[in-house]
Amino acid sequence: MKIFFRKNLVLFLIALISAAGFCALSYLTVLRFSVESEEQYITTCNAGVIDEIEVSLTFGKRLSNYYGLSQVLSRAREYLPEGAILTMADVDGGVLAATKEEGHFALSLSDYGVVTQSVRDEKGKTAGVLTTYYEKQPITDGLMPAVIKSIIGSLAVLAAAILAAAAVGVKRRFDSSSVAVVLMAAIILQGAILVIIYAGAFENVAQQGVKSVASYVSASVNSVLDKDVHVDEIADLDAFFSKVRDENAFIEEIHLAKAKDEVADENTYVEETTATDNTVLVLSVSEEKIRQLVISMILMFAATSFLSVIVMKESLTLFDMITFRMGTSFNTATDEQFEEIAKAIRYGNFLALTFDYMCLSFSALQIKEWNEGFFSISPVMAAALSISICQLADLFGMFAMPSIGKRIRGEHLMAVSAVTVIVSNVSCFLTHSVGAIIIMRFFAGVGTAGIKQVRNMVIAQGYSNESQRNQNLAASNNGVIGGLLCGMGLGGVVAGSFGYQATFLVAGVGHVLYLIFEAWCIPWELLSKRKAGTLADEEKGNLLVRILSIFRSVSVWRTIGLVVVPQYFLLMIIVCLIPGRIQSEGMSGVVLTYANLLNGVIGLYVGERLYRLLQRFIKNDLRIQIIMVITGAATLFVMDIPVFPVVMILLAASLSGIIDGVGSPVSTDIFMGNAYVMRYLNDTEILMLYSVIGSAVMAAAPFLLELCEKSIPWMYGTGIILLACALLLMPEARNRKIQ
Repeated sequence: MKIFFRKNLVLFLIALISAAGFCALSYLTVLRFSVESEEQYITTCNAGVIDEIEVSLTFGKRLSNYYGLSQVLSRAREYLPEGAILTMADVDGGVLAATKEEGHFALSLSDYGVVTQSVRDEKGKTAGVLTTYYEKQPITDGLMPAVIKSIIGSLAVLAAAILAAAAVGVKRRFDSSSVAVVLMAAIILQGAILVIIYAGAFENVAQQGVKSVASYVSASVNSVLDKDVHVDEIADLDAFFSKVRDENAFIEEIHLAKAKDEVADENTYVEETTATDNTVLVLSVSEEKIRQLVISMILMFAATSFLSVIVMKESLTLFDMITFRMGTSFNTATDEQFEEIAKAIRYGNFLALTFDYMCLSFSALQIKEWNEGFFSISPVMAAALSISICQLADLFGMFAMPSIGKRIRGEHLMAVSAVTVIVSNVSCFLTHSVGAIIIMRFFAGVGTAGIKQVRNMVIAQGYSNESQRNQNLAASNNGVIGGLLCGMGLGGVVAGSFGYQATFLVAGVGHVLYLIFEAWCIPWELLSKRKAGTLADEEKGNLLVRILSIFRSVSVWRTIGLVVVPQYFLLMIIVCLIPGRIQSEGMSGVVLTYANLLNGVIGLYVGERLYRLLQRFIKNDLRIQIIMVITGAATLFVMDIPVFPVVMILLAASLSGIIDGVGSPVSTDIFMGNAYVMRYLNDTEILMLYSVIGSAVMAAAPFLLELCEKSIPWMYGTGIILLACALLLMPEARNRKIQ
């Protein structure tokens, strides 16, 4: 029994984290809906007082000397939730009036939510800001019963699954794959339980919101009727109802009716009016809105479940690596050790890329959401710069890393690089400055360059024959694709539930796990010995001189221009173009999550098999690359098809996944197989140069992809350029290779 638990401990921990994540996701989803409901109600209530103040401003009043402003705010306060505080400030932030006695007061934003609304003068310019502070505690208290039920239910399901797996697994000698299946079934069951629990919470929140709005609208209508105005004589009543409905997404309909014609139920609220003809106010809850939220939560659960499966699948080798690490054969030059190195390369790449790509695209989306520029740069270009600066730092860092790698032990370079990335990501989480994010992304790129250099060193020094070398390259590529899959997918889940900046915090914590794994599971002592033994053989002169010598060859330039550049450019579609298109079209965050999932799944699993299939039938890497470039052009074209935009986005993400899974190993093999490159560089240096070129392309790509996202001519023009690259490759493909 003890051996069983030890062998599957990693899977149990992943299942526990997934279960906790499900609880957090479900709670945050309904909490966000509750906050949205509260803020919509506050916005509706404040609309009247804002209209009153703006009408006064059109007749010459000024906020700075507005007589009775405090009384106006106090009247508005009567409709708001208990404990709410209203303040009116001028454009410079000076408080002019407040419902709290002190003119200046400090509030903890962890205890209060904030709603800000602009007040405009007769010229349409902002004259002041009305701010409402409302207490969060009543909202969270109302959700506590559902939270407690979800935690108890989740723990019960997970505990039962672990005990069942242990009871059956010990007798039947379940392998880790079978245990993973049992745990995933438990997580899916947990998701179903959470949906049932929180579906009721959604309905309660929506009903309470409609009830509150009904009271406010009824009071507003009655205030006019009490002035002996007949219902039919109230000006713009339909427009008022329409505005209230538009401001509150959970309200389906508002209308007046005769009391005898309407009956209140759980989804319909009837408020009496002071009209003499028994007219009542009727508001109904939007069941469609609730249904959409529940479906969105189910889709998010499904995505998270699938990601948990991938994480478990990639982690199945972790127990074997740990067991081997604790044995006597670790750090010895045996075939078993080199097999474990390949596993470690794949899992290390999986961890590093997962947490790299978890936050890569969200720096841009965060800056766009803030709508703030950087010095004279527009918000859109600042968003692109936040991605490009990371790639530029990676590019320049990679030039320095080979020299640094010869002077610093691999484990030390890995530790410093990982710590740099950790600090940079945590800083991005803590800051609210566009400039700070851009600067921290630069340092993250430097750290990433160090991690890549270490990866290349392990690949180049961790084999004893050609078969093991190819095994290391394949493991590295699969780890990268797996990391892309989970990184973009988990990033979408975290961003959708916690906000864009939360992805940086999770990425920082994830790189701590990467640091621990690399420090413990890589045989650094063995690699250090092999590095010292082969250093003299590998040294062929100054690296920069040798790199410059390579570029004297036309074949190298053709390989770079027609193979490497298009491939790396196409890799950025899922990072920049697709997230930008989803945000600009106002699509749900679930679409981004599933786009990332499709991209990764097809790249990792379909792409790997498709690559082998193409190699078997086509037997020509250049022809395969031509197919990938054409597929890339098609990816750009389908995103602009004006039908079923969500379907087109998902189709583009799928095609991009094929390019990732097939094009990445093909372009790597073509570049590493170039005779002129092999003449001057060793494997580590070739991989370094390949990464440098890729970083340069990925630094420039966001700016071009931003133009593609905003402009149809740029989108189609870029696609045509890709097709031109495919045409230029065809003559070389007939000769089977570039020479």
